[in-house]
Amino acid sequence: MTTTRYIRVDARKPEAEFIEVGAELIRAGELVAFPTETVYGLGADAFQPGAVEKIFRAKGRPPENALLVHVSSMDQVQRLVAEIPVSARKLMEHFWPGPLSIILPSRSCVPEIVRGGSIGVGLRMPSHPVALALIERTGPLAAPSANLYGRPSPTNAKHVRQDMDGKIAAVLDGGDTGAGLESTLIDLSAGTPRILRRGGTSVELIEEFLELKIEIEGTESLPRYQTKVKVVLSDNQANFGAKLEDLCSQGVVFGVVHINNTSIHRIENVNWIYKLNLSGLGMSLYSILRDAEENGLETLLFTPVDPDQARAAPAMMDRLRRAASDPKEEQ
Repeated sequence: MTTTRYIRVDARKPEAEFIEVGAELIRAGELVAFPTETVYGLGADAFQPGAVEKIFRAKGRPPENALLVHVSSMDQVQRLVAEIPVSARKLMEHFWPGPLSIILPSRSCVPEIVRGGSIGVGLRMPSHPVALALIERTGPLAAPSANLYGRPSPTNAKHVRQDMDGKIAAVLDGGDTGAGLESTLIDLSAGTPRILRRGGTSVELIEEFLELKIEIEGTESLPRYQTKVKVVLSDNQANFGAKLEDLCSQGVVFGVVHINNTSIHRIENVNWIYKLNLSGLGMSLYSILRDAEENGLETLLFTPVDPDQARAAPAMMDRLRRAASDPKEEQ
């Protein structure tokens, strides 16, 4: 079992000596978790297949699942892809650094284990100062989220510890991440653009910027989050009230999650109350799920979402549906 080091780093002005500790471990073929503006990533040198293999072992991730590669400069991008199409270059110039990942045809030097056997490689330039400082020292990092496969993504070092302690060399602790929502993933490797995952960059903004309609792949095949807490969604206020009454009568240890409600009032017999803002402000969905587990809650009951608010936050609604314990409970 590995002894995992936890290194507190200033999120705005990361100390060079602490970043170098992480970089040395990466260069030695070890795994280091680090904060991004979305969630914590689990990084390995993208050009060391043996190091990348450790990511799959630590996470319990299926080997056919390709990994995103995080970069800090266009020079690094050119090391990974043979050609950057005009559309991709426009997106990079406009949305990078930021929560947008772009799949492009890969150079042969990118290990197959990173690509998951495909011809493309997914690239992202994070905006978090700690992530950028680390990648500048190490070069491109293969880095999925730093959680066990299927678990909610980590938004702070405590979450990383829950899943990765003893499995990785170090965690650069930069505090809580910003959005708590993964990057949007667009595939430009085969001509016609496709959105493979909604995330921190609005698909509508991408379409507006490129002046074209982009196909969005369904998320039905994506795995549901593996949590110890049952997640129950509500269709409307009456439906919420009925479910609340049922939980109270059953004596279940549960919490209520208010979605986009500015006023949170105490509800009798409710053990815990959270507030979730679909715009990404405040406590993230992933943080709520993990906090509920830590507090021993059995169930989380979510208030209904206004249809207009749901349409304005499709990425967050996708995550809510994937968290729901019963597909029939989805809105």
